[in-house]
Amino acid sequence: MATEGPFRNASNATAPAPTEHLSSSVLSTAASRIQSSTTNITEIIAANDVASRANYCYMFCAVLGFASGLFLFYSFIKSYRARRNWTWLDSLLCALSVSEFIILLCSLSSLAHRPDLLRTTNLNCTLLSFLFNAAFFSGQLLLVLMGFFLTFDQDPPSRPLLQKARDAPAVCVALTTVLSLLSAAVLAGLLGARQSLNQTSDCRLDPRLDGGGYKATKLLLGFILPNLLLLALLAAGCVIWGKSSGGFLSRLKAFPVFLAVALVTFICRFFYSSVLMKRVGRPPRPSQEALMSVAEFVLFSGSCGSLVLVLLLHGPCRESLQNAARRLGECCRSVGGRDTNRHIMAPRIEITDTQENYD
Repeated sequence: MATEGPFRNASNATAPAPTEHLSSSVLSTAASRIQSSTTNITEIIAANDVASRANYCYMFCAVLGFASGLFLFYSFIKSYRARRNWTWLDSLLCALSVSEFIILLCSLSSLAHRPDLLRTTNLNCTLLSFLFNAAFFSGQLLLVLMGFFLTFDQDPPSRPLLQKARDAPAVCVALTTVLSLLSAAVLAGLLGARQSLNQTSDCRLDPRLDGGGYKATKLLLGFILPNLLLLALLAAGCVIWGKSSGGFLSRLKAFPVFLAVALVTFICRFFYSSVLMKRVGRPPRPSQEALMSVAEFVLFSGSCGSLVLVLLLHGPCRESLQNAARRLGECCRSVGGRDTNRHIMAPRIEITDTQENYD
């Protein structure tokens, strides 16, 4: 009986060991959770910083793009009303400017809320995405149409159908608009079939979906097919115009606005499409969302650059800009001349003599 005391005390001393092990595991789990939450917060802050900096850089491009777009509309309307050398290129560039300006208007939804996202219903987000995609597809198809005219437009036209197309470019623009609206409607249907339309959520111009059907369809219709058609038209132009004196390259040099806009559009939309497809099948992370915001601003900057290039490289628009700058300079000089030559009244001092009788 006396020997039971030490064993009883020993058992009592070793009893708290499982409790100490449990408390240490709880502490390690809590520490790992705190560390992971700290890492997530740091990643979110870094992602928001990247998106905010991209937003600030895009502000300058947006102001320049809006100013260029408004002046382009003024120039095109003035030229169309005067009927002064209005050609198929003017019609296509005017329609292209409208498409790029619509993309700039859609960019305001991103510009006003970054680094956060626009909060709205899925129905409103689908309508906004429909408008954006219609302008996106329209810009690509108009570039393909320009390549078609540059390739097959000969004087005299080789076929009567080409003559009708050259004489009625508005019909061609209407056809590209219809195709763009149908393509955007297909994407809107893919969005609406996977979402509850009355639910409020974060909205992007290209929303994130679980499947890759939406993004694959947009990549195919909005980037791959138009650029393949454009490359095929350019190759056909090299064959058709190869026997001429100047060749197809000299013909392209006569239309520098087409080459510049096509190159800028391809680079910006290639980067945007690459980032868009990179999101497929991956869980959302702050770094990926920040990269998507940067890709959106690159796409919007490409639209701004296209408007500026049309203004600077298209002959009638460049002449309108030069005339406006010259009139503004003359107005400033005339105002300055009036200020320097203003007649200043000199003070007149009249002294009247009073007659006094001196004795």
